[in-house]
Amino acid sequence: MTCSANVFSFRYVCLTLFFVVFSPFVLAGEAHIKDWKDLTISDLSAMRQLIVTSHPGAIDSSNEAFTGWVEQGYLEASQLSKRVNSRKDSQAVLNFYIAGFKDGHVGVNQPNQGSSSWAGFILDMQGRDFVVKHVAKNWSVPLPPIDSKVISCDDKSVREILESELSPYIDRRLNLNSTWLHLAKQLTVDDASYPVLSRNLSKSCLVVLPNGERQSFTLLWQEDRGQLEAFLRQPQPPQALLNLGGGQYWIHVSNFMPSAAENASLDKMLDVIKSINDAKLVVLDTRGNRGGNSLVGAEILSALLGSQLVKSLDEPSRAYAMWRVSPFALSTLNKALTTMESDYGKNSEAYQFVFSLYKSMELALHEKKDWLRQPSTSSVDQEGSRGINAQGFKGKLALVTDSFCASACLDFADVVLAVPGVVHFGLSTSADTLYIDIGSQTLPSGAQFWLPLKVWRGRTRENNQSYDPQFVFDGDINDTAAVQKWVLDNL
Repeated sequence: MTCSANVFSFRYVCLTLFFVVFSPFVLAGEAHIKDWKDLTISDLSAMRQLIVTSHPGAIDSSNEAFTGWVEQGYLEASQLSKRVNSRKDSQAVLNFYIAGFKDGHVGVNQPNQGSSSWAGFILDMQGRDFVVKHVAKNWSVPLPPIDSKVISCDDKSVREILESELSPYIDRRLNLNSTWLHLAKQLTVDDASYPVLSRNLSKSCLVVLPNGERQSFTLLWQEDRGQLEAFLRQPQPPQALLNLGGGQYWIHVSNFMPSAAENASLDKMLDVIKSINDAKLVVLDTRGNRGGNSLVGAEILSALLGSQLVKSLDEPSRAYAMWRVSPFALSTLNKALTTMESDYGKNSEAYQFVFSLYKSMELALHEKKDWLRQPSTSSVDQEGSRGINAQGFKGKLALVTDSFCASACLDFADVVLAVPGVVHFGLSTSADTLYIDIGSQTLPSGAQFWLPLKVWRGRTRENNQSYDPQFVFDGDINDTAAVQKWVLDNL
């Protein structure tokens, strides 16, 4: 869920800080609590308070837009809360407030979200066109066939609906290709995870059929009966190295949050990666990567490319991290120690790094400081580091990304794309702000609210900057066989 940018200089160790800090409020799981208006106001107040006291953006003099939205967004969301009558409405209002920060590391998740409904087909994008990519097996009304282009719905262009009606509640980063890809899927889905307050569901859509003819389709919205998951979910291929023959290797770099058992498998994979220095081609496939601990990506790249090359790729960077000093950050770091001990042991560099940071945060809090500079540490030079490869792979390198690549996945891409001659395939990535490393708190409604705790200074990748591939895939990005064939055909 979270990571540190520019860790591939191996001066920094990323933290996975997704922990729950329980607030003193009564949770809304109790049956007698019915007033969602009041709960929404309470949630908004708690979110605003935590942002003001703990988010680095709240005292970041270089980001006036953030500090402005803290208050303006709170006022606008508070006005919307007057129209709340259900948990779904409440979620929509909270999402409205969050979307204004334009930051994937700020989020909220309601328990028991309920079910979604949809119109029987799902859109994707090809260039600037909105194209039907998935169709329900059985529906009570005719559906537009796959590869049809949807022009408008209820006399509004698709782009207008996505921008003015859906984006304010889902994702306002309309400068990103990945945002439009995700919004396109929401046009015909009333998603329980991304509700829109008082949404008017489209009644009909004008479509250009694959043969060029125009046809209007009446929409029938129905509750999902299990088909949507396959169309909307982001599969995560098992993290593994595949020998494709002929000196070609495909590495699924899909999991930066490995469990203890998965860490054991990662150790074995790293050993194999170190032995393919004579390979002709290596494809690093990040599809399904949901972020996590950037140290995992660092180890994989060090095992493949060699530690010296990886360090040299990041030498121009002078990035450093500043933590917002707060009781919330201290509590989150304290809980992170439990995970570090379980995953790496108390004698590991990772545990010692977090412990040192925790003690520094404790002192900074006592001294009433606003900022704490994250100390540097070296991962690659530690004797016994499982990612070290003295020689390194020298063949052709390719990177595959999907539109969900963010956080630790983007840190990984930072280094891979700095390798001379690398070829980028797939879809445009998502993007991060300069705020990163998250903690989580339970809101009065029972929803989980998470927010970042530190800011990067001097990061090479700019705020909310994505990576756009040289070769864009226009099929199903989750179809591994099709993606592999396409990549190899274009190399």
